[in-house]
Amino acid sequence: MKPKALIAGGSLGGLAAGIELLHAGCDVKIFERSPRVLDDRGAGIVMQAETLHMLTHRCGLAEDETGVWLRQRQYLGHDGKPESQQYMPQLMTSWGLLQRAMRAAFPEEHYHAGCQLLDFTADANAVTARFADSSEVRGDLLVGADGSRSTIRQQLFPDVRPRYAGYVAWRGVVHERDAGAALLATFGDHFTFQQMRHSHILCYLIPGANGETQPGERRLNWVWYWNCTEAELPRLMTGNDNRLHEFSIPPGQLCPGVIAAQQDIASRVLCPQFLELWQATEEPFLQPILDLAVPRMAVGRVALVGDAAFIPRPHTAASTSKAAANAIALGEAVAAHPGDLDRALAEWEPDQLALGRRLEAHGQMLGNRSQFS
Repeated sequence: MKPKALIAGGSLGGLAAGIELLHAGCDVKIFERSPRVLDDRGAGIVMQAETLHMLTHRCGLAEDETGVWLRQRQYLGHDGKPESQQYMPQLMTSWGLLQRAMRAAFPEEHYHAGCQLLDFTADANAVTARFADSSEVRGDLLVGADGSRSTIRQQLFPDVRPRYAGYVAWRGVVHERDAGAALLATFGDHFTFQQMRHSHILCYLIPGANGETQPGERRLNWVWYWNCTEAELPRLMTGNDNRLHEFSIPPGQLCPGVIAAQQDIASRVLCPQFLELWQATEEPFLQPILDLAVPRMAVGRVALVGDAAFIPRPHTAASTSKAAANAIALGEAVAAHPGDLDRALAEWEPDQLALGRRLEAHGQMLGNRSQFS
């Protein structure tokens, strides 16, 4: 009989694990806590090999459908003039394009939205997941792909919690049609940076809201890292709904006073092009930068993947590719040991732990050098 795999979390990490375990011969069901279609928010992603593999080998996309190619990398000075430029082709994509492609590649009848996992119980050969609607589902393998707020991780490792790194990421998108010729001349074919004292901002093109990659339909995606104390976070992360948002505050929810205060900073430190880009952004959003690492990724018949296990800082450009790498390796291990999930997990875990720890260290080095040194 096919091993029955239950996956908590229906975002990118959960979909990647689901697709790879299907190809490994498992009977897979994904359970996503949100009842709605997950929100794009305009998040850009630097394409890495594992992510491209998922899109082309599993989702059936041609490479030119997966993102936007840029040719140059450049650094701007405070006056907006390029201080350095180099030829460095890179493929850029978006969270929304990945989510749509992977949802289409996973059987809809096995994707269950609005299913909030409460807890699980496990014995030597099976795991039972219990949900908020009082239903229970039993499987041979439980995969925790439920992100930074992972219920599964909290049950396995209650002392492991995200740690604030001392700075936040301001983010936003501007549609190519709304950017104007001057901004497109600066940002259109470049991965562009401006470095400041204890801060930096970057920008690159990503596909449009529905995955469009043709000129005129794409978006300028920017990220600005800014230091703030942990004591300041409640003010920044309390939205217009008067709710304190723990992991990110979505577009449209930032309080006008918070945006106005950052606008004053932007007018002093950003070069003219990045300042214009900031001012052209209708609904910026915000997320605190966090560190998280687990001591184990496999405990019995339970596995943790993606941000449920490690949250690498975004400077690594590897959060999505790490989740894909976890999933690809898990599928390969299960396929290599049919009928022996315990051996598959034992062989899968060491390399994935090592990958998470390397990215953790690398991200901390890059971020601390940029923000604090």
